Amino acid sequence: MKIEDSSFFEESIFDELAVDGKEIRSSTFEFCKFLSCDFSGSTLVQCKFVDCEFKDTNLNVVKLDGTRFLETHFRNCKITGVNWTSASWTSVALCAPVSFHACDVSFSVFHSLKLPDLIISNCKAHDVDFSDCDLAHADFHGTDLKQARFSSTRLDHCNFSAATNYYIDPLENSVEGAVFSLPDVLSLLSTFKIKIDEHE
Repeated sequence: MKIEDSSFFEESIFDELAVDGKEIRSSTFEFCKFLSCDFSGSTLVQCKFVDCEFKDTNLNVVKLDGTRFLETHFRNCKITGVNWTSASWTSVALCAPVSFHACDVSFSVFHSLKLPDLIISNCKAHDVDFSDCDLAHADFHGTDLKQARFSSTRLDHCNFSAATNYYIDPLENSVEGAVFSLPDVLSLLSTFKIKIDEHE
């Protein structure tokens, strides 16, 4: 199935669609599924995805120029190097309009976005910029957060259970009610320059 500019798709299934490097403008997708597709390097200009699912799809360095997502889920996808701040977040949402499960979202930028209840579970999220975000009640369960940046980030009541490799300064970020698990939770103490006796 081919995607043209200014098109409307409802309950469509796109299987192994290749639009890598291409530009799609002003198209709307509602209740659609994208299976094993390739959007790498493509540009989505003022498109809209509502209740859509991306599975086993390559979205590396995709550009989101004013594109809007509502209740859209990514599963086992490659979505590295994406600047999510260029998408459209104008509407007030009670929870994050996107979720990521078992994806690679490394080198992505979420800077200053308000995404309460964001789900990034069992993902690889290396070098992701979460600074100045509101991520209250987000779920990072099982995610590798190596060199992810948390600065002035609201992380109240977040779930970091089984998450690894994160560095979160509790003096610079709000972590009230957040859930962590051993041994990685000990990284929260590194800012205090104290020694931890691991022996009873």
